[in-house]
Amino acid sequence: NRPVDMVVPFGAGGGADQVARIAAASMEEELGSQVPVINTPGATGSTGMTSMLTSPPGESVAILIQDTLATVPYGSASFELDQIQGVCRLQEMPSALFIQGDGPYGDWEALAAAARERPGELRVATVGQGGVDDVMLAALAEQAGVVFRAVPFSDPSERYAALLGGAVDALYEQPGDVLSNLESGEFEPVMVFADERVEGLEGDYVLGRDVGVDLVLNQFRGIVANAEADSETVDRLSDACAAVQEDSDFTEFQEQNFSTPESYQDADEFTGYIQAQADTITELQSEFGITGR
Repeated sequence: NRPVDMVVPFGAGGGADQVARIAAASMEEELGSQVPVINTPGATGSTGMTSMLTSPPGESVAILIQDTLATVPYGSASFELDQIQGVCRLQEMPSALFIQGDGPYGDWEALAAAARERPGELRVATVGQGGVDDVMLAALAEQAGVVFRAVPFSDPSERYAALLGGAVDALYEQPGDVLSNLESGEFEPVMVFADERVEGLEGDYVLGRDVGVDLVLNQFRGIVANAEADSETVDRLSDACAAVQEDSDFTEFQEQNFSTPESYQDADEFTGYIQAQADTITELQSEFGITGR
C-alpha cells in the first residue's frame, strides 16, 4: 500500500538509470503501488546503497551493478553483502573498450601500439577505483602487455564527454549504454570482452581472447533489498520483476542493450549469484594486486 523507492546509485542517463526507469514503470502496474526512481550518485554506488539501507526494510530497493559489488572486496564500500538480498537480476551484458570514431586511433591495433610505446600514459575512462574496469585493464596489462591508466568518473555523462573531448583515449563501457554514440559514429568499439562476437554490434573490433585476454566478466544490473525485508515483501517484488520480463517495451530495451537471453534471475538465484560474483572478483583483485584496504 506504500510507494517503494527505486534508488539508482548513479546519475541520470546511464545504464543503471535507464533499466531502473523502465522496470519501475512496469513494476508499478504489477504492484499497484508507486515506484519512484531516485538518483543518489556517489562512491561508485555506495552512497545510494546506504540510502536504501537506512530506509524502512521493504519500502526501498536499489539497483546493484557489478561495479558497486566490486567495491565490497576492494574495501571502499559503505555496506556489506550480508546487509542486502537479491530481488531479481534484470540484465547481463558484455563490456567493451571504445574510442572516438574520428579520433587518432582507428582500431585496436593502433590503440595497442600507442599504449605499448607509452606504457601507462594512455587513459581509459572508468566507473571508479577498484572496480571490474580496473580488473579488466589489469588483465590487459598482464596477459596482452598493453598498459593503460584508469581515470574514474562517477557520472556516466562525464565519462562520455571525456572521450568525446579527448580528455581520455578510450572508454570502458557497455555497448547499450552508448548506443546513440555508436549510431552517430562518435564512438567505435575496438575490443569486446565476450566469448563470441555480439549479435547486432557493428564495428571492426576484436575479442579480448583474440589478444590473449582469457577473462570475461559480464556486467549485470539487478534489484536488491535490505536483508531485513520480510520474505513476503521480497517475493512480491520478485514477482513484479518477473512481470517486467514480459513487457514488450522492456524486451525491446533488452535487445537494444545487447543483454543476454539468460539475463533474468529471481530472488534466490540472484542472491546466490551476487555471492558467487563477489568471490570471483575477490580472487581477481587479489591476483592483480587491486585493493583499497
